[in-house]
Amino acid sequence: MSITPVGYTAFVELHHLYYELYAFARLGDVGLAEQVVELVLRQTEADWAWALRDDPAAFTWQALCEAVTVARKNAPTSPPDGLHRSMPERAADAALLHESLGLELAAAAALMGLEEPAVHAQLKAAHRWRFGNHPTGGS
Repeated sequence: MSITPVGYTAFVELHHLYYELYAFARLGDVGLAEQVVELVLRQTEADWAWALRDDPAAFTWQALCEAVTVARKNAPTSPPDGLHRSMPERAADAALLHESLGLELAAAAALMGLEEPAVHAQLKAAHRWRFGNHPTGGS
């Protein structure tokens, strides 16, 4: 029997709800979202010592984004994901967390393992992509 590190437990309590809300927003299926988040959190727990070498939030966010992307490909009933099809992933994630899920900039940054100015820059990029002012010059 292994003992879960206290820091990991606190980390999960802090982020679990928003991981599930993000996964549900991208997958459109509560059960699948819960499965994906549980898988990612088990992976994070198993690699907790490694995650602590840098930033556990960034480590887990990357794993979550990858797992959601794979789950979307394997789930034929996933809803359209216009944000993630029309702009870079990080900008789409920032827009989803801040604008769709209502997270404050600081909370979105903490969840993604980024500094607040980086999330602000991603939100500005998302705005430009949505309104046709992205670098490729079209919509």
